[in-house]
Amino acid sequence: MRTSAEPQSRYEYPAHWEADVVLRDGGTARIRPITVDDADRLVHFYEQISDESKYYRFFAPYPRLSAKDVHRFTHHDFVDRVGLAATVGGEFIATVRYDRIGAGGAPASGPADEAEVAFLVQDAHQGRGVASALLEHIAAVARERGIRRFAAEVLPANNKMIKVFTDAGYTQKRSFEDGVVRLELDLEPTDRALAVQHAREQRAEARSVQRLLAPGSVAVIGVGRAPGGVGRSVLANIRDAGYEGSLYAVNKAFPEDLTEVDGVAAYRCVRDVEGPVDLAVVAVPAEHVPAVVAECGEHGVQGLVV
Repeated sequence: MRTSAEPQSRYEYPAHWEADVVLRDGGTARIRPITVDDADRLVHFYEQISDESKYYRFFAPYPRLSAKDVHRFTHHDFVDRVGLAATVGGEFIATVRYDRIGAGGAPASGPADEAEVAFLVQDAHQGRGVASALLEHIAAVARERGIRRFAAEVLPANNKMIKVFTDAGYTQKRSFEDGVVRLELDLEPTDRALAVQHAREQRAEARSVQRLLAPGSVAVIGVGRAPGGVGRSVLANIRDAGYEGSLYAVNKAFPEDLTEVDGVAAYRCVRDVEGPVDLAVVAVPAEHVPAVVAECGEHGVQGLVV
């Protein structure tokens, strides 16, 4: 941690805000505070955002982040300015931040108890419930820091973001002025808000188990080129059992020009598989398992059998 007078040093890094969450589709993400070390990661994240999503976030064309933007979005005091990121494989897939505000929306410190909140979700991960999970966590953080209300301004065409707020279950007010929808959320947990959170968690966990027990795609890692061996036998058993999902054979030892093994698409690395992998069956020597697990995490594989 820095010890200078920069905002990052006002409070120690709040490690207790870190959490692993299960998303709507059964996938997982890690939520954690954004720090000064995330500058490059933030820039890379922003480069993956569509022009439309950038417009919804900034209300104007905003093709790239300036150095000043990057500094602002990575330097937080963890009290009046907080940023959280949802990550997969260590990379950002969504961010949320709040800034404490006073009368007229000006930046403020305590005892002001209102904050402006804003989200940004990569297009490839929209619809997975990432923003809803981030809202739950940033609301809990805000309450811990003495904030009782969130204010958000959303363009009317941004239906997905409006739905995130309205479905959260918090008591809220909505107004429309100057072409913008303004939402005010009372962060005091209501019975409905708690029920919404519980239902979201139940659905996500059920979907996660379904992906393990009834995967739509399976990669067998450690398939040998010659008949025999554990990997090759597992691949044959899955195929012969009538599995109807997408099946992949993976082995780093495959020649680069090899495309199939027994009629199954072949890849040298699970990261090379086009499309999602719900389940990976790992059949490699024990010393290679950690590296394979890391590769699966980077590709977003949802479940592992070792």
